[in-house]
Amino acid sequence: MQSPALFYSIHLEPEAHLFRVTLEIPEPDPDGQVLALPAWVPGSYTIRDLARHITRIDAESSGEAVQLRKVATDRWVCAAVKGPLQISYRVYALDQSVRTAFLDQLGGFFNGPALFLRVVGQEQQIHALRITGPDHWQLGTSMLRVAGETWGWGQFQAENYRAFIDHPVLMGTLTLLNFEAGGLPHHLLIQGEHQADLQALGRDMARICDWQQNFWGESPFSEYHFLCKARSNDYGGLEHRASSALVCARDDLTGHDPKNYRRFLGLVSHEYFHSWLVQAIKPAVFSASSLERAELSRDLWVFEGITSYYDDLCLCRVGLSSPEQYLQGIGQEWTRLQRRPGQYLQSLAESSEDAWLKLYHPHVNSANFEISYYNKGALLALCLDLSLRLDSEGHLSLDILLMRLWKEHGQTGKALPEGEALQQIADLAGAQLAEQLKTWIEARAELPLEALLARMGIALHSRPATQQSDSGGETAATVPTAWIGAHWQTQPQGLQIRQVLNGSPAEAAGLSPDDLLVALEGMRSTADSFAGQISSSIPGCPLRLHYFRDDVLYETRLTPVAPPQDTFWLEWLEDV
Repeated sequence: MQSPALFYSIHLEPEAHLFRVTLEIPEPDPDGQVLALPAWVPGSYTIRDLARHITRIDAESSGEAVQLRKVATDRWVCAAVKGPLQISYRVYALDQSVRTAFLDQLGGFFNGPALFLRVVGQEQQIHALRITGPDHWQLGTSMLRVAGETWGWGQFQAENYRAFIDHPVLMGTLTLLNFEAGGLPHHLLIQGEHQADLQALGRDMARICDWQQNFWGESPFSEYHFLCKARSNDYGGLEHRASSALVCARDDLTGHDPKNYRRFLGLVSHEYFHSWLVQAIKPAVFSASSLERAELSRDLWVFEGITSYYDDLCLCRVGLSSPEQYLQGIGQEWTRLQRRPGQYLQSLAESSEDAWLKLYHPHVNSANFEISYYNKGALLALCLDLSLRLDSEGHLSLDILLMRLWKEHGQTGKALPEGEALQQIADLAGAQLAEQLKTWIEARAELPLEALLARMGIALHSRPATQQSDSGGETAATVPTAWIGAHWQTQPQGLQIRQVLNGSPAEAAGLSPDDLLVALEGMRSTADSFAGQISSSIPGCPLRLHYFRDDVLYETRLTPVAPPQDTFWLEWLEDV
C-alpha cells in the first residue's frame, strides 16, 4: 500500500519577494528525515546552489519544535519523531530568468527545483501542492489540477518528485491564448505588459506545433502550456515535460519587427521540439541524476545541437521563413563560430562536458577559449544531414535518424545511453560516416560545411565585418580596410574595451578588457570617430592611442591589419 502523499502548501508575500512553503510529511523516516534541495535545474547544466535562496527553515511535529541540522549546503536532517513532520521555509525570489523563481506585486514564476525540497527516500510518493494568492491573479501550469477553477488557485499533484519539479508555474494578470495543434489543446499564457498580436501568434504557433506533431507522428503529452514572461529586453527558454517556460522582449510579440518576431517563433520551436528530444528521448546521464552534483556528458550536441538545427528548419518547412532567410541564418551561425578562436582549443565534445563550468559562466575571454554546443552543434547537425542526404542520394536524412531514436527510446521510455547516437548512425549509414562524425565531434577544428554546401549547389562566401554589430548572413557593399581585433562599448568618457581576440593587434598593443580608450592620434575617441578611424586606416601603419586602466593614463602604439574574412553569407548557384 502506497504511503500518504507528501503535501506542499505555498503562500505568497509579493512585496517581500518571498514564497512561504510548508511541507507536510505524514510518515517521516523514523531514524530522522533527510531533506535536500536540488543543486541544479534539469535542462540547464550548471550548479546553481538553489539553497542559498532559503532565508529560513524550521521543523515541528504535533505542535512542538523539532531540531533541524544542516549537514551540507543544500541538505538538512531532522531529529527522529513519532508522527507527522511539518517543514516550513521561505524562499527569496528575485530572478527574472526561467530557471529559478521570481515574485513581486505584479506577478510571479517558479521552477520546481527552486522551491520544492526533496524528501529523501520518498521520491516515488505522490506529491501534492496547494497554492493561494491574490484574488485577481491567475495561475498557469501543466501540472495535474485536482481542485480549483481553471487558471485559478487550487490544488495539484504529480506522481513523483521528478515529475513534481517538472511543471513550472506562472502567476499574475495573465493573457491567455488557446489554440489546437495535432488535435491537442495548447495554451500560451503571457505575464507582463505587452501588445502581442495574439491572432498572428495563435496562427503561427499552431503551424509550428502541427508540423512537429506530424514530424514525430505522436505526442508524449495530451495538453501543452507555453508560459511566457514579457520583459523590456530578454530572451530564453527551458523545456519541461508538458510545457515550456519562455522569457522574451515584449516587442518580439507584436510582429512589428519581422526578424524579432521570427526569433520568438524560433524559441517556441526550439523548446517545443525538446518535448521529444530531451523529455521523451531522454539523456541517460541526466535522467538518472538526483540533481545533487554535476553529471558530465559529451553528448549535448545531440540534444541541444540537433534541436537548434531543427528550430529554424521547422520555421522554413512550415513557410514562416523563406529559404533565403533560412540560408541567412546559417551564414550567421557560421559567422558566430568562425569569430571564436576557441574552436581550435575546445572540441564540441569538450564544450558539452565543460558546460557546467563554462557555457553558463561567460566572461570577456570566452570567445578565445570556448565554443557553444548550441552553435557548433547545430552546424554539425546540418553537416550530418547533408552527408546523409548526399551519400545516400536522398534516401537517408537526419529526419530518419530521429525517427529511429523515437521508436527505440522515445516510445519505450528507455533513456539514451552516452554515445548511443554514434552507434545509431553506424547502423543507419555505415561505420565510415559514424567515424567521420566522431571526428567532427572530438576534433578541435573546422567542420566541412563549405564543401558539403558546394555539393548541394550552395556557395559559402566570406568577407570582412562592416561594423561590430554585423552578424553576417548577407553580402555588403563596402567593407573596412583595417581591423584591430577588439570589441568595445560606449562610455561617457570614451570607449570601454569589452573583448580582445587572441593574436590581434589590440592584444599586441597591450590592451585589455575594461580599458577606457580616450584618444587616437591626439583626437578624443567616440564610438563613431574611433570606428571610422580604424576602418579607414592603413594596415601596418601604427597609431598613437591613449587609454585609462584603473584610472591611470597610458599610451601605446596600435597597428591595425587587414581585416579577417570572418563574416559569411550563402548563395544559391543552381536550382536545388
